[in-house]
Amino acid sequence: MQKELPSKANVVIIGSGVIGAGIACQLIKSGIDDVVVLEQGEIGVQGATSKCIGGLRTQFSTAINIRFSLISREVFRNFKEQFGIDLNFRPYGYLFLATREKEWSVLLDTSRLMTRLKTPLELFTPQEVAQQWPFLDVKDLVGGSYTKDDGFYDPHTVLWAYVKKARLGGAVFIEGAEIGGVLRSGKKITGVETTKGHQIKTEFVVNAAGPWAGRVAALAGLDLPIGPLQRHLFFTDTFEEIPDVFPMVFDLNSGWYMKREGKGLILGGPSGERSFSNDVNFDAEEWTAIESIRRVPALERSRIVRGWVGHYELTPDHHAVIGAFPELENFICAAGFSGHGFQHSPITGMLVAELITEGRAKTEDIYPLRPTRFREGNLIHEPITAFRE
Repeated sequence: MQKELPSKANVVIIGSGVIGAGIACQLIKSGIDDVVVLEQGEIGVQGATSKCIGGLRTQFSTAINIRFSLISREVFRNFKEQFGIDLNFRPYGYLFLATREKEWSVLLDTSRLMTRLKTPLELFTPQEVAQQWPFLDVKDLVGGSYTKDDGFYDPHTVLWAYVKKARLGGAVFIEGAEIGGVLRSGKKITGVETTKGHQIKTEFVVNAAGPWAGRVAALAGLDLPIGPLQRHLFFTDTFEEIPDVFPMVFDLNSGWYMKREGKGLILGGPSGERSFSNDVNFDAEEWTAIESIRRVPALERSRIVRGWVGHYELTPDHHAVIGAFPELENFICAAGFSGHGFQHSPITGMLVAELITEGRAKTEDIYPLRPTRFREGNLIHEPITAFRE
């Protein structure tokens, strides 16, 4: 049954993906039970979370992304205690492959950074990669980096655990409620308005709208450079010529990747347009087939059975935006994770809850992720991503 829209709330969260739902859950835990989450469609059906593959990796080139992963990993490891649900973690590991010296340099720098943060990472020569995973063609490699403790969860299980916990604590989730306007007075938001004209007065708005976050910010008169980037993915038929268990394999040069999913394989295709289109095109499938066979020759005997398009919520430096603009202090952004949203949802929920209940983030220093960094020209680029623009 569709809930009736309330006329006021302490906090309004825009977006019910894993970020928005996770924030709602943390707000309830922090003692704020007057929370409304507005979803333009249906929970878990559209947006970045709906197409997420559920990976959690520690291998990043910046300390803040690594720390976000480490804190979030502890939450996932204790998920059953907090939520009563076993996430059935699959510890496959992550393997990044460098075919150019500049990519290898990034991996070497990352290794040194992760050593300082006491997070294990192994560097491999091409020969060592071939010894560990003989189905990979390594003749063009400079080297690889491997994090064995990384792996995969079910993102939909996590999402619905957040939603259920938040609802039990009093949060209200409203589907089919698209934001049409933001009401403000000076440096504060006073409420939001849906496209159907319903207004909700509020003390805080959290922009967790994922790829739509830039549009939502514009309604508040703010410039937030977050938008969608298409990413094609393809699924193969049963393929047992390579092991059942192997790491998530990334080619840093092309952006191609491969992971085991049941008896088949998920293959990462090319990035597409900066649009919300869900259309899969033949050129993307052909590119994926060529890249797959180049890296794993045995895949010549595999068969792609379906494809789909997901959308990254992209920022110019591939880091999230968490925090408020000084000109609108109660409009908090939590978006732009550029492919890292699921795995960083626990820490994001903590930080946003702290901003609202205590006026500042305490668990982690989020100054590098402030929304004003783009206009200040102070970006923090993350090159270890699963896409190429």
